[in-house]
This record gives sequence, C-alpha cells and structure tokens, in this order.
Amino acid sequence: MRKLQLRHIRVGVAFHAGTAVLCAALATSAMGADKVVARSGSATVTQDELETFLRGLDAPARQRLAADKALLERLVQGRLAQKTVLAEAEAKGWAKKPDVAAMARDAGQQVVVRSYLESISQAPQAYPSDAELQAAYDANKAAFTAPKAWHIAQIFVAATGDDAAVTKARKDADDLARQARGGDFAALARARSQEPRSAASGGDTGWVSEAEMIPEIRAAVAGMKPGAVSDPVRTPNGFHVLKLLEVREAGLRPLAEVRDRLRATMRQQYEADAAQQYLRQQVSAQGANAIDKAALDSVISAVR
Repeated sequence: MRKLQLRHIRVGVAFHAGTAVLCAALATSAMGADKVVARSGSATVTQDELETFLRGLDAPARQRLAADKALLERLVQGRLAQKTVLAEAEAKGWAKKPDVAAMARDAGQQVVVRSYLESISQAPQAYPSDAELQAAYDANKAAFTAPKAWHIAQIFVAATGDDAAVTKARKDADDLARQARGGDFAALARARSQEPRSAASGGDTGWVSEAEMIPEIRAAVAGMKPGAVSDPVRTPNGFHVLKLLEVREAGLRPLAEVRDRLRATMRQQYEADAAQQYLRQQVSAQGANAIDKAALDSVISAVR
C-alpha cells in the first residue's frame, strides 16, 4: 500500500479556495424571487446561490462550513464586496479590455475542463472498501498519531480599561466560577460568557492540543481532572473560567475515529489520479511529437 497524501481540510484553506468557487457559483445562479440571505446596496447573495456553492464542496469541507457560521458569513460578505466591484468594472467596460477578455475566456475554459474531468473520474460508490480502508490506515499510521489534547469549556469575562474595570471583571469571574461549580456550566456560559462563539455552544471550545493553548490556560488545565472547574485564569484579554470535559492522551487514533476523513481523502486521491491518467492518455493519443520544440523556443525568446 503506497503512502497517501493525507491532507487536513482546514477552515482557512476552505475560505481562500472557497471564495473563488463561490464567486463562480453565485455569478451563474438565477436571482428571481429567491430569498436574499445578504444585501449590500444593490448587491445580493441569495439562498439558492449559497446552497449551490455548498453542494459543490466535498462532504468534509461542507460540514466544516456548516458548523462555522462566522466563516460562512465572511464568505458571503466577500461575495457582496466582489459583486459591488464587478458592477463598477462592468460600468467602465473593463471586461472588454483585450487582456481581460482573454483571461476570462481562459478561466471559463478551465471551469469546463475541470467539471468534465470530475464527471469522468468519479470514484466508484463502493470505494474504498473496508479492506482498502484498513490497508491505507495501516500504511499511514503516522498521519493519524495525535498529540495529547484537552476538551475544554469556558466562561470568558473581558477585562479591559483601567484598574477599576479589571478589578470588577475579576470579581465577576470569581462569582461565575463559584456558580459554575454548583450549577449548570453550559447554561451559565450561554448566558454570561462574553466570547460569543463558544458561548453559543455552552462554552465548549472543542479539543485543543498543548501546542495550541496559550501558556496561562495550558498551565491551568495541566493539573485539572475531568469535570473540574478552575479559578479564573488571567490572560491579556480577560478572565477565563475553565471546565475540563475530557483528556485525550497522545497516541494513534483508532480507525473508527478517522474513518470518514480517510475515506474522503482516498476518494479525492482516486479521482485526482484518474483525472491525471485521462489527461496523459489524451496527450499520448496525439502522438509523441505534439510539441514543436523550435516554436516553443521562439516563445521563450520573445518573452524574455
């Protein structure tokens, strides 16, 4: 079993790559009476446009975006800004400039080619089988070895301003820590935490590795046991009341835990390999002398 080129689908990557795809998807969607999700002046992004974009993503990326509303909002805001710029450019006839028109034609051709290649290189529905998944897992165990991680929830109290403001924030955090030890931490976080993103999830910040933690929080959770609630932890931005939910020791993640990611990666690699093989076959079919090397040298000389 050869090594797979395993890749984690990160939010940041999804954002940069997704913006370009979103632009193409939204630009071709029908407006009609479709519900408007966002508006900026005359520019709009509709529900149908957004759903078209999301359906065009692979399942892991779509799930990450669906779970990260803030990122999805940034994608929509970026599209609104681009629509505004597009309207200004069109008003100035920018698309009629010869170099811009050439780039637009090339971009359009690339979209057609990519879509066609995707259609003819799709992995079989049954791929990979359980045996193939197990073999890939066994051959790539290093990729599934994770560092020690802590599953933490927090109640955050911002502390900015003068000494009096910081003192009040500390007192509020102390009160919240006492309430949290004898009550419903998640409900208290939803009601009182000043960090909106984790507050919406009952303070849950998810799994965090040692390397990802800021030093003050790392020092606090290192001595905690699951279920414990910390005293307020001071950081540059404020006070964190922490609850340790779980601890995951460093080691190899079991196949059951990484199965979905591994399957998605194997399917992506299968389809990429199939597309490359098809391209090579097309070039070979044209003969070994498809490239005029003398003409190619002339091009290089012309642009130097």
